[in-house]
Amino acid sequence: MRKRILGKTGLEVTELGFGAWTIGGVSYGDVEKKDAVDTINSYINAGGNFIDTARRYDSSESILGNYFKEHRNRETIILCSKTFAGQQIETVPIIREDVEASLKLMGTSYIDVYYLHQPPEDDGVIDAALTELEKAKEEGLIRHIGASIKGPNVNQMTVDLCRKYIKTGRVDVFQVVYSILRQKLYDVILEAQDAGIGIVARTALESGFLSGNYRPGHVFTQPDHRARWVEANLEFILGKTRDIGKLVNAPYENIPQMATKFTLANPSVSTLILGARNSDQVIRNMKTEILPPLPEETLNVLKQTYGYITERCNTK
Repeated sequence: MRKRILGKTGLEVTELGFGAWTIGGVSYGDVEKKDAVDTINSYINAGGNFIDTARRYDSSESILGNYFKEHRNRETIILCSKTFAGQQIETVPIIREDVEASLKLMGTSYIDVYYLHQPPEDDGVIDAALTELEKAKEEGLIRHIGASIKGPNVNQMTVDLCRKYIKTGRVDVFQVVYSILRQKLYDVILEAQDAGIGIVARTALESGFLSGNYRPGHVFTQPDHRARWVEANLEFILGKTRDIGKLVNAPYENIPQMATKFTLANPSVSTLILGARNSDQVIRNMKTEILPPLPEETLNVLKQTYGYITERCNTK
């Protein structure tokens, strides 16, 4: 697999990362433990080296911990996790508790990138939260500090928050939403790269909306997190997905391949995390690596046609 450098961290990361949210067993539906392990194994065997999880991704951290204990290959993986703590000043001390819990569950002495998940906006809280992570970094519990910028909604407030964290000079990695349907962060991604911040893109397949598996009229129900999209916006997304499908041409076979290559066409993106619930999905994801870049003409059409519809693709 091709690799790119993750900003000033210097880490060499595979272009396709693995998002472990889907194997946690709740937000995308139940996943058998064997399927979860097979999914991780398939990703690593295919040459992937970047795994992303979080304290609140259901049981994914413990699944990863058991996997590393059995396979003894933790050192070959760039491992990332996140904390929801630190959004308010009173929860800042919980950041340390979450770091320690993540380390224990994953059976590791360090985490390569540890993010503030939906990080705070208040300047004082930002300073306190980053200071807490800097202490963990100094102790070697984490190696790099990240900010997983708020989603799923992307708007001007998202852009402003990215710029606020860039200005601190204290963040090594951003994780941001960037896809065909949500391109609003394009300029700020370039600004972050110029500041030496590594860019991890997420939601290139729009939580599965761009999989091509759902047609207008489809209804998601709880606990599936996609149930939070209002009907009008969901219909808009699925309608646009149908239109994008008309642009698929050989050697591309489907929308996910094109959507993946679109996000990776941004040279400022170091890696793109894709979720999977089983090994078959992983194999499909990884096969995208052998495909050529999107033709310039197709890339321009996708930028011009869908570059300004971000807000219509938000949850509300």
